Amino acid sequence: MTDARYSLWARRYHWLVFVLVAMALVLIYAHGWAPKGSAMRAAFKWAHIQFGITILLVMLPRLMACWRGKRPSIVPPLPSWQAWLARLVQFVLYVLLIAVPLLGIANRLWSPSDWNFLGIALPHVPVPDKAFSKELEDIHGTLGNVLMYLAGVHAAIALVHHFVIRDSTLRGMLPFWRRTDAAPPDTV
Repeated sequence: MTDARYSLWARRYHWLVFVLVAMALVLIYAHGWAPKGSAMRAAFKWAHIQFGITILLVMLPRLMACWRGKRPSIVPPLPSWQAWLARLVQFVLYVLLIAVPLLGIANRLWSPSDWNFLGIALPHVPVPDKAFSKELEDIHGTLGNVLMYLAGVHAAIALVHHFVIRDSTLRGMLPFWRRTDAAPPDTV
């Protein structure tokens, strides 16, 4: 890795999680727009669950890639309060990217409805509780909204850094950015 970019795997996982979260969001909104009781509504909910579980599965290697790699230098350097705030937002995003899918899974565990991951039937608790499942679903939805808003602010601030402040914050995470000083390309 060059000093100006995150590692190749950190960048890949970042953008993979972005796509997975965006798809989960689109699917849950599509679920809400589909007629109640329709096969389309059930298909959207099933697909939302698949993306949610996948997000959770991808977060472990993403965290390992993040912790193993080092942060690229930002040029010009950020003021210390911005660096601190960026780390706090990153930490909260990671917590939400784990907590929201876990709450969705807990919701399904306590729900009496059947559920699966890629066709593999998944279990329930011995005594399902529809009311508790609904409470978990509400918390899952609320934290999911917080995740979406925070991710949106994160993206907007990255664009401000790139187009207004004109520092290297965003370039360090772009999957396709090439350095102009002929640095060797990233490998695995």
